[in-house]
Amino acid sequence: MMKAYLLLVVLTFLSAPAAAANERYYREDGTEIRYYLDNADAENLLVIFQGSDCNSVRHMKSVNTIWEAFDTDSALLTIEKYGIDDSLAYASGERDDCPADYLKHDTMAQRIKDGVQLIEALRPSYREITLAGGSEGGSIAIGVAAQIPNLHAVLALNSGSSSFQHDVEFSIQQTVPTEQLDEVLNGFRQFVKQVKDSDEPFPIEVSGHGYAFWKDAFARDLLQPLREIDAPVLVMQSADDESVDPERTRQEVKKIIAGGAKNVSLRMMLGLDHGFLDSSGASKLREQIEYAAAVIGTK
Repeated sequence: MMKAYLLLVVLTFLSAPAAAANERYYREDGTEIRYYLDNADAENLLVIFQGSDCNSVRHMKSVNTIWEAFDTDSALLTIEKYGIDDSLAYASGERDDCPADYLKHDTMAQRIKDGVQLIEALRPSYREITLAGGSEGGSIAIGVAAQIPNLHAVLALNSGSSSFQHDVEFSIQQTVPTEQLDEVLNGFRQFVKQVKDSDEPFPIEVSGHGYAFWKDAFARDLLQPLREIDAPVLVMQSADDESVDPERTRQEVKKIIAGGAKNVSLRMMLGLDHGFLDSSGASKLREQIEYAAAVIGTK
């Protein structure tokens, strides 16, 4: 039986068409899903999802670092968020030129849906498919993986706990001066209540996101998909992260593993922050991805 299965896999791979980097794919509303497929003729595919920012994935240097450190011989699929393409210049931090379509339509749910659609369309061209993402991108990676069987592996980097609201409050507590903390926390909690209680969208732009994003994010259990993935999953969490709660993340992931998700493993990265910087400000992203490649890579 096993020999017959392996033969079927080999025949399927040999007969699979080469991936087309210029093929167009569209959402149900008729808008085009912008994506980039580098090294398209490779044997394996690495899909990398960017974090929570209003930038083109094409301008994110960390994406190339992950690709190079994990498996530069693989094809690389990256997907733009709704309403963004590479004509949007890179900007760090808050910005006032986020596209209106992005603010109106970008949500985790939409990113997951776009990812599933593209990966399912491209998968006949590749032997193995690995998903990776950092911060919000890690949540997207596990959300997509829960809907696609027979992936090679999934890598979630500093994606945090099950609760988006909790992680934002944790970040506020770590970064806001003590004399302002109560005011900022109360203001955020009022904002959360306003969004959760609303039945109709209202115009907001908070931290580069519109109403739809916040409504979706506050309703999600971000770690629930870990229970539904059949591929190996490596969750890597920086212990000194101030953007998400590392201790709550550790506890929740351990509980999921203890509950039966034996395909999930957790690595706590001591001495590193959300951006993989150590106490001296040196980036350790490459070496951490090299570790991940040794554990779940295709080589």
